[in-house]
Order: sequence, then structure tokens, then C-alpha cells
Amino acid sequence: MSTTKINLPDSIVNKLVSLPETGMGYQLVKVFLKGGIVLRKLKVLNSSILVVEGQPVNAAEIERVELDA
Repeated sequence: MSTTKINLPDSIVNKLVSLPETGMGYQLVKVFLKGGIVLRKLKVLNSSILVVEGQPVNAAEIERVELDA
């Protein structure tokens, strides 16, 4: 399975920086894509790099990101 690392846009990085970390240096998030698809339990490193396993995600398709409990 391939791993893709995506640099998140500044607007999302600014939001994630103000939220707590899930663990040291990372956050687990839900990613809401345009078109209604929601990807759960994805890891964001240093509030700025989205790590996606398997399926490709285009940064332009990301509508918003929220912490995933």
C-alpha cells in the first residue's frame, strides 16, 4: 500500500496549530472532501503534513479538517 504525504494549505495549518495534539508531533483527523466524502483517522504531522495510505487525495479537494476522537 502506498503512502502519500500532502502539504496542507495555510488556512488548515493555522487551524490545526491551535488544536491539541493526539500524540507527540501528530494529530488524528477527519478530512472532509468536496463532494461529501469523509476520510477518518488520518494522521497529520506537525499540524501541516497529511499522511494518506492507499488512496490518493488532492489538496485542492480538501474542504476542512477536524480532530477525530
